[in-house]
Amino acid sequence: MPYPETLSGKESFVKIRRILLGCMVSWTCFAAADWPRFRGPNGTGVAETAGLPVEFSFQKDMLWKTALPPGYSSPALSGNRIFVTAFEGEKLFTMSLNLETGKIEWQREAPRARRTKSQGANTPVSPSPATDGRNVYVFFEDFGLVSYGPDGSERWRQPLGPFNNPYGMAASPILSDGK
Repeated sequence: MPYPETLSGKESFVKIRRILLGCMVSWTCFAAADWPRFRGPNGTGVAETAGLPVEFSFQKDMLWKTALPPGYSSPALSGNRIFVTAFEGEKLFTMSLNLETGKIEWQREAPRARRTKSQGANTPVSPSPATDGRNVYVFFEDFGLVSYGPDGSERWRQPLGPFNNPYGMAASPILSDGK
C-alpha cells in the first residue's frame, strides 16, 4: 500500500482510516492491554501481549467498519472505546467509537481559531488522542488542547499557538502521573 501522502482525495484518507481501525479492532480482540496514546502504553509502539495475529484479511477478520472523516492520527483504545480525531472542511472532530460494534458513541467539534498552512503530509488532526481510561485529551494545531469526559462533555480547553512549523504538527499529548 502506498504511503498516505502519495494518495489523493478524501476517499484515500477514509480508506486508510478504515484499515487502521480494522487492524486495531482485530488486534484488540487478542490484546489484554489498552493502547491509550500514540505508540501504546509504554511509548515504544510494541505490544507486550503474546499471540497477536501475524496476518489480517478483510474477508475473514473484519468485525465491523465505520465510515469516518479523514485524519492521520492513531486511534487510542481503552476498555470498550476507541478515540480518534478527524476533520472535514473547517471542522475539527474528536470521536468515541464502541470497540465491539464500531458505532460512533459521540462526536464533538473543537474550535478552529486559525487555519495553518502546511507543506507536509500532516493534516490538521495528525496528533493522536490520549486517554486515562475515562477521559480523552486531544491536541489540534489550529486550536490547542481539549479534554472530553466519558460522555463527550467538554471538561476543559486550553488555546495554544499559533505554531510556526511548515510541515504541520504531530505532537501527541502524553499523560504522566495523572497529568
